[in-house]
Amino acid sequence: MTWLKVKNFLPIIMGSLLLTHCSCDFFGTAGALLISEDDEVELGREFDLQLRTKDTAGAYPIYVPRNAEETAFQNYVLGLAEEVLAAVPAKERPDYDFTFTLIDKDVENAFAVPGGYVYIYTGIIKKMKDESELVGVLGHEIAHVTRHHYRDAMAKDAGLSLILQALLGNDAGQLAQLVAGSLYSMAGLKVSQSNESEADFYGTRYTAATERNPLGIAKFFGRFDSQGSLASWFSTHPDPPDRVSEVRSQVNGSDTFKQLASDSLTTNYQSRFEQRTQVIR
Repeated sequence: MTWLKVKNFLPIIMGSLLLTHCSCDFFGTAGALLISEDDEVELGREFDLQLRTKDTAGAYPIYVPRNAEETAFQNYVLGLAEEVLAAVPAKERPDYDFTFTLIDKDVENAFAVPGGYVYIYTGIIKKMKDESELVGVLGHEIAHVTRHHYRDAMAKDAGLSLILQALLGNDAGQLAQLVAGSLYSMAGLKVSQSNESEADFYGTRYTAATERNPLGIAKFFGRFDSQGSLASWFSTHPDPPDRVSEVRSQVNGSDTFKQLASDSLTTNYQSRFEQRTQVIR
């Protein structure tokens, strides 16, 4: 990103702020013009580096296989993530690579940050019953990235001016300081209810494109609520009562999706899931 780019859009910035009197609405309109996909990658890469090297609280222990069985489990999960990503239409996919990471902790959560960095805890996988549920959650998180939800949430959380200052100054130290200061809050970024609905919608499409049961995510979070064992997931993923019904309505509105869901004995891939995840149970 260059100062010329900012200068060109300065009238838009000022007009937006003057009209709304609220910088919280700004990023959803003109902010996307200022934060490029390259900037997203830079933010995500710095977060991932901080997570791997400066996680002093031990909140994000990276899964490290100790034997062939654990390696096979890791390859299975990351392979599914890559399969979901491959199912995303090219026009919807950002122009950067994704990085998928397993976190070895009994926390029922998954999250992503800007730039295609997606993290999933072994704890949430233990709560799943079949492969379609895992693919559904992966699709949901990938959709948050493809729709740029976490980028927008981070700008509102950390402050757009601070992010722009670090990025425009090309100061690696300043960027590192910014990300380090918000390391744990970045992992808990909350998006709007409309963003969650959109992630459900696109994640369901991505799941169906892999020929898994597109009701996967609905089956999964339909078994829990924000007060139960999945409190970590719902702390960053709101649970309005109609989310499950919205996914079911989406599936029922497509003959292809309905067929995949009706053939659940095949499209759930329950036996393979149980076999591949036995090592963490």
